[in-house]
Amino acid sequence: MKSLLPRSLAGQLALVMAGALLVASIVNFVLLIGERQRALLIEQSGPPIARFVDVARDVFEAPPPTSGPAPIARRGPSRYQVQAGNPIDNRALPRDAELEQRLVTALADAGIQPTSVRASTRSVMRPERRGGQRQRPDQDDDRNASREGRLPVFPPLLEAANDTDLRRGPGYPDGDGPRLPREIREIALTAQLTDQRWLSSVTFSPEPVGGEIFLLGASTFIIFAFVLAAALWIASRVARPLRDLTAAAQMIGAAGQPQEVTVQGPGDVRQTLEAFNAMSRRVNQLLGEKDVMLGALGHDLRTPLSSLRIRIESMEPEAERLKAIKTIEEASDLLEDILELARQGRSKEPVRTMDVAIVVEDIVEDYAETGAPVSLAGCEKAPVACRPVLFRRALRNLIDNAVSYGERARLSVTRSNGDVLVRVEDDGPGMSAESLASAADPFYRGDASRNRRTGGAGLGITLVDAIAKAHGGILVLENRSPHGLSATIRLPLATPPKS
Repeated sequence: MKSLLPRSLAGQLALVMAGALLVASIVNFVLLIGERQRALLIEQSGPPIARFVDVARDVFEAPPPTSGPAPIARRGPSRYQVQAGNPIDNRALPRDAELEQRLVTALADAGIQPTSVRASTRSVMRPERRGGQRQRPDQDDDRNASREGRLPVFPPLLEAANDTDLRRGPGYPDGDGPRLPREIREIALTAQLTDQRWLSSVTFSPEPVGGEIFLLGASTFIIFAFVLAAALWIASRVARPLRDLTAAAQMIGAAGQPQEVTVQGPGDVRQTLEAFNAMSRRVNQLLGEKDVMLGALGHDLRTPLSSLRIRIESMEPEAERLKAIKTIEEASDLLEDILELARQGRSKEPVRTMDVAIVVEDIVEDYAETGAPVSLAGCEKAPVACRPVLFRRALRNLIDNAVSYGERARLSVTRSNGDVLVRVEDDGPGMSAESLASAADPFYRGDASRNRRTGGAGLGITLVDAIAKAHGGILVLENRSPHGLSATIRLPLATPPKS
């Protein structure tokens, strides 16, 4: 199973940076939301705590009533009552430790020491009137109570704060009409007096509209996008010179001139490219010296071989003369193979984009005219960028081996996954696993059937492998079932030029 992770440096850098930025953005967004909610809660609970302290100052200083339940008082949006229990424990509301600590601190600053405190806050859904505001029946009582200097009286606090009241609203009659649900915050505060009674308050505060969360999320996304774009730019800036370096390294020594890369990118990347360019120049110089040496060596060897053959032409008897001439021809062929192998990768022949199928058909026709058992099994149109003379040399080596060791040669040209497969098959005994692994080594000859009496010096497959690599391809040798050998040259398909 192929990995879904990108293989390129730029892709991996982009993926890692994108993942790290995404996690950091999510964590930052969650922390900001939590801090925003905490600040909002402090802002909402500040006025109720202040009003609770004002009421508690009067209640704690007043003597306890002789008889009768204490009425509910209202001050602003808060309702207060002194009673035997507290609504937080009675209604099993969740307690808020931070809110309780703030309440204790505020009471202590006012010189009030309650026996115990409770505080709770939660979000609830409460109906809101649709359309215009309508005066409630108890608003006249509120104004009258204010003019008389007393707090207005309401139903018991526990009833005013229960779930039914949250749906209907305290003090509203049943016939006020439909209301739209709205999220509000309920803040319940209670402190125990010295006589074991509890001063309790319930405050309903509207929750703000959630536009801040949208703006916060948008700002987080914008920051994430800008930082990710900068990371991708850095990754591409680093990866582009590396791609150029890879392409130049693959072609080093193949064009007869140094393969230099444009120096660009960060400082350490520039140093790497400069070192590669210097190495490429040194390698090209060494290859040039090697070509000069081989040329001189080939010239010095050809001359005495030619002179020796001329002298042998008059040698008697004829059988000895023919044997000596054959030995000289074998030495000349070996010399040509060695020189050809040494020149691979630095051929002066220009690269041309041509249809390999046409080259294969021409070679098969040439062999068929001589009566050689060479046939064409199948041929697809396959454009490839190659050096025609070198490529013909590789095909002839494979065909000669197939005819010599496998009785016949069958050629085919197919396309597969963006590559061109030129295959030569024979019906011979095949090769052992060891021979398949070492067949491309110079001067390697496998079993006894592949010796100097039946073949060359062991450079034919080596030349084919070198020519395939010089064209950016590979040579694959495989045994066929039930017998025979398959030699395949896999070359990249030429990309058509853009119009």
